[in-house]
Amino acid sequence: MSRNFYLIPQLFTLLLTLICTSQLQATHNRAGEITYRVIGDKTIEATITTYTKASSVAADRDTLTICWGDGNCEAVPRSNGGGNGEILPNDTKVNKYIATHTYSGQAHYVISMTDPNRNGGILNVNFPNSDNVPFHIQTTVTFFNPLLEGPNNSPVLEVPPIDIACLGQPFVHDPGAFDPDGDSLAFRLIVPLQDVNTPVPNYVFPRDINPTGMLNDHTLDPVDGIFYWEAPQQTGEYNIAMYVIQYRNGNPIDTLIRDMQILVVNCDNLPPEIETVDELCVIAGDEVNFDVTATAPLVEADQQVELRAFGAPLTFDISPATFNVAEGYQDQPLTGNFNWETACEHIAKQYYSVTFRAADDFPILDGSGGTVFLSTLKTVRIKVVGPPPEDLQSTPGSGEVTISWERPYFCEETEDDYFLGFRVWRREGSNPFVVDICEPGLEGKGYTLLTPIPIQDIQDDRYFYLDDDVERGRNYCYRVEAYFGRRAISGITYNEVPGLPSEEICVQLSRDIPLITNVSVEKTDPVDGHIYVGWSTPDLEDLDTMTYGGPYTYQAFRTIGQPGDNDPALFDPVPDAIFTANSILQVDTNFIDSTGLNTLENQYSYIIGFYANGGDDTLGYTRAASSLFLEIASTDETNNLDWSDFSIPWDNYLYEVYRETSPGSEDWVLIATTEEPNYSDMDGLVNGNEYCYYVTGFGTYGIPNILDTLINNSQENCGIPLDTIPPCPPILEVTNICDEIENGGSVDCEAEQNQRNNLVWENPNDICDDTDDVVSYNIYYSPTEGGELVLIDEVSSSLITDYEHFPELGIAGCYAVTAVDTFFNESAFSNIVCKDNCPIYDLPNTFTPNDDGANDLFIPYPYCFVESINIKIYNRWGELVFETNDPDINWNGRNFNDDELAEGVYHYTCEVFEQRVAGVVLNPEILRGYIHLIRGN
Repeated sequence: MSRNFYLIPQLFTLLLTLICTSQLQATHNRAGEITYRVIGDKTIEATITTYTKASSVAADRDTLTICWGDGNCEAVPRSNGGGNGEILPNDTKVNKYIATHTYSGQAHYVISMTDPNRNGGILNVNFPNSDNVPFHIQTTVTFFNPLLEGPNNSPVLEVPPIDIACLGQPFVHDPGAFDPDGDSLAFRLIVPLQDVNTPVPNYVFPRDINPTGMLNDHTLDPVDGIFYWEAPQQTGEYNIAMYVIQYRNGNPIDTLIRDMQILVVNCDNLPPEIETVDELCVIAGDEVNFDVTATAPLVEADQQVELRAFGAPLTFDISPATFNVAEGYQDQPLTGNFNWETACEHIAKQYYSVTFRAADDFPILDGSGGTVFLSTLKTVRIKVVGPPPEDLQSTPGSGEVTISWERPYFCEETEDDYFLGFRVWRREGSNPFVVDICEPGLEGKGYTLLTPIPIQDIQDDRYFYLDDDVERGRNYCYRVEAYFGRRAISGITYNEVPGLPSEEICVQLSRDIPLITNVSVEKTDPVDGHIYVGWSTPDLEDLDTMTYGGPYTYQAFRTIGQPGDNDPALFDPVPDAIFTANSILQVDTNFIDSTGLNTLENQYSYIIGFYANGGDDTLGYTRAASSLFLEIASTDETNNLDWSDFSIPWDNYLYEVYRETSPGSEDWVLIATTEEPNYSDMDGLVNGNEYCYYVTGFGTYGIPNILDTLINNSQENCGIPLDTIPPCPPILEVTNICDEIENGGSVDCEAEQNQRNNLVWENPNDICDDTDDVVSYNIYYSPTEGGELVLIDEVSSSLITDYEHFPELGIAGCYAVTAVDTFFNESAFSNIVCKDNCPIYDLPNTFTPNDDGANDLFIPYPYCFVESINIKIYNRWGELVFETNDPDINWNGRNFNDDELAEGVYHYTCEVFEQRVAGVVLNPEILRGYIHLIRGN
């Protein structure tokens, strides 16, 4: 939007003053970030931390302005160093500005600070005029419902973001990041900012300054934020921006941007060296203790070194770590001792980073007349894990197992209820794996989780769990692990961390009741279906025949579908399915159920009841077993077979898929074997033809003396392939007059031919390998971004791939195109393209209301895509003389009383409401200018 202005002398003087002030403020900000912590209901304490050039005294800031992201900003005084900041080595001052703020509601806010100037001479920021680029940092804060999700504090970065690299030498920087809430962190490099979400101009990543292939390459580890620069190739100052993302339960929640500066110098000595451990994993309650030694290279043995430590363990309120070392520069070798009595509250999923910095006292020229000192960083990673539950015991019962373990548990008493409880895991057969203290948890070890919600049940002064979902005769093995994490007010947990698993305990259950082995469809029919049902006899060594003698009876029970429970009340007796004999070895253990079954449409489940002493004693029931139920979903030249919805107490390990050669032929051929309960048949199928199938499952209990291969059939089912697959979507482009205007063109936007959007797309037949039958297209449109896309037209030929649309109001809108094939399958939307209006509204600076028929009205130049305005015109004394909302204005030089106004200069402010793709929007830039009212000829 172009504008006309007159620059009066006073404004010029003010502008000159601002320019001079800007020069005085130059060479200032080097690095920084904003952090915060929650201190009350929707109340935070935010800290702006900046690192500035200590020598730029004229640009020193005793106050900065923080904007809270809710429309409020405030000036915040510097709080550290008695209000003067703190001096660090290498011409650096660290400044902290701390303020509190209460928000009105639970929402997502962007906290930011913008200062007019970075320091000058940064090679990769608008070089050589980086001091004219604003320094901007921002952090987002999201307030959750405390009942459901708990508090949310920002990450903390312990290592200062000012560092020195040597030309041609590897450079490593660890920010020392951690999250006080236990949220996971991810890192990536972005372009530094000069305003909210606004990148600095002319930014170049360090690798692209004097690039020399891989030698100048750099990476940022996405997990721990360590920045590695292979070998810097040019001396000077560089800035990078780390974008730190918080994740809670796998979902991104907030971000922090750290702006960091690296000075590359031509080193004529070598940086110090640090010797210590690399990584430790310890159980909560154990002591971490190790030495850290700093030395200068042998050729510089007369140098002194200084050794410092940074990291979360040193800042904890509960049992913080200590680093004992002589302060200041000392003769080398200089050794310090790190000691940490870990506590249960320190248990975390991530490693803690403790970073040690060794600096020497040998001055090096920094290329600008100053001196710097070399330093080295060494990071030690420490993970604290939860201790394993102790003394795991098992007690088998009739169809159940009780697991118990020692109480009290070492970490059951923690601050803020950080201990959540225990989870119990089970598997069949043993897995005596070696526990890795650095990788707690049982995921991927072949165990099944029995208690998704952590438990703390107590019986006989021991923690316990009753497992009543077991099969007699099986061998079960159990492990227990403690869980830690945060808990919202409602009790909902987040950021859970498993402790080390217990030792494994295994139990072999007795098999004193039958095991069901077969539920196999033998005949598929809607009214006369047949199902073969079979079971095994109990193990005679486990059955107490002295107490439970004959006659023995089996009775079969049946229900439609899967009841989800073994409760006999959910099943009905199968007619004539009671089998009795004096000897258990003489009782029948199978039968054909043919009592009016609809095996074509129904799945059936069975249990077998077992009785002794002539039926007086009920010894128990088998677990339920269902038939395999084959379902078919047909699509283009394909039948997708699925039989995954079944419930059986044994394990199926293989399936055979059979297809009938022609419907009704009863000639079945094996077409596939698979370990998965599904299969897609696309071998020579023709759309419109019927194909019939059944599936045979092969399974086992894995129990001695039980038939090792259990064979069961599904019902027969048929499917007819047809084309239900939609074509792939087109690729859409939309152009209009605004594209020409943005490229510097001059176009009459009011001309009819310029009131259209031109749609062009690619035919899916030409761009997608699996699409070859597109016959038409549908055009969808919404006048606003985010609005519902509505069908506005159809294009009847696949060969026509362009379309002109003339919207009713302006040319703003969003479009999508879909493709339709010969079976009327419609594709998904193409890429949605939104085009905005390009409003033009310019005002002249002179008019002559003298009734000569020329220039008698103050009106805008030809304009377009403007909904309304709010213009106010004032005289030289600031009195309002005219206002209107009409974009045509039509001011005749008279005031509200219709009196002619005198010749002279009037000034105006004009708000412009534009027709945009987001709706009617106020242009944030208010027009301001002067009008010369002339009444002479």
